[in-house]
Amino acid sequence: MSRLVRHPFLALGIVIFFAITVLVIFRLSTGAKADTKSARLITVGVVSPLQQDLDIRLTYTADISPNQVVNIFSRVDGYIAKLHVDKGDFVRANQLLLEIDHTDYQHAVNQAKANLSSAKAKVSQQDAAVRNAKLTFDRMQSLIKDQFVSQQDLDNAQVNLEAAWAAHESLQAQVNQMEVALAQAETNLAYSYIRAPFPGYIAERNLDTGSYVTSATASTSTMSRGIMSLHDINTVRVLIEVVERDIPLVKIGQKAELRAEAYPDQVFEGTVTRIVQTLNRATRTMTVEIDLPNKDRRLKGGMFARVEVTVGTHHQALQIPIDTVSRLEDTQYIYVVREGKAQRVDVEIGARNNNLVEILKGLSGDEQVVVSGKDLVQNGTPVQTQPLPES
Repeated sequence: MSRLVRHPFLALGIVIFFAITVLVIFRLSTGAKADTKSARLITVGVVSPLQQDLDIRLTYTADISPNQVVNIFSRVDGYIAKLHVDKGDFVRANQLLLEIDHTDYQHAVNQAKANLSSAKAKVSQQDAAVRNAKLTFDRMQSLIKDQFVSQQDLDNAQVNLEAAWAAHESLQAQVNQMEVALAQAETNLAYSYIRAPFPGYIAERNLDTGSYVTSATASTSTMSRGIMSLHDINTVRVLIEVVERDIPLVKIGQKAELRAEAYPDQVFEGTVTRIVQTLNRATRTMTVEIDLPNKDRRLKGGMFARVEVTVGTHHQALQIPIDTVSRLEDTQYIYVVREGKAQRVDVEIGARNNNLVEILKGLSGDEQVVVSGKDLVQNGTPVQTQPLPES
């Protein structure tokens, strides 16, 4: 003790040594607690692979088109006298849509009827001339046997009979011409009443009463707008463009489902009805037509739609949620839990259906696949599992 008093620096050094020793022991003890806390297990959500039939679907976007579209033109010249329908009206087949001023066409019919009556009257007159010439010729044939008339008289009678028949045929030909003229006049009169070729909605009306129309427009400009436009939407059609690699999968009669923006919660069912059988050189796609019944006429021409065509079924396909799959360059992998540790498994995926994806290689079906927490683990990380409900 006296020695420490005599050497105060030695005493101070001993005190400092003991203080450092206590501090080091305290730090080591707190560090061990931190390591214990950091070694706590990671909890991951897991699901078991689902094994069931998987429908193979091709998905496209397209516009809805009416089954039939026609621009209404006039087949005769004239002014529009009366419009019987307007935009948005539903019309039946053969319903009267509009009238062209038919005054001149009615006059033409009346004139043709008068000409025909006159021609028929002339034929009737000539019938009498033919009968008279025939009687004269028969009489001459009887009289020449007893030499009461000369051969010249008989020859004259025969010539008169033949001339009468020729005149009769000429007049009958005129009657036939008048009948054709009457039929044409009646047809033009009928064309002045424009009717609907099929049931549908009036989508456009481009001209008003009093507008002049001509048949030349219809014959030379099939792409022009016409007087009005008629759309048949009792059945609608959708045209999709199928890429070259999927062409062998699409066949006539396959079922299709359509979802329209206007009815997001409703699925409309249709059928593949036509395949063009040739590819567009620019896009290397083939046009396929899908028809959908539309009796309630809810689907309209021009609507945007998403279409899924069912092209086949994979029976008892092994499926997992698409969120479980990760990608690294060209490799796709998932994590499964084996013996309390996360293990990376490379997989080959197939078809996709909603939020499920088919696994072709890598799984047997009895694994626990990591869904939530897969970004927190690596190969060999100890984990504890929590089963997730199947959706």
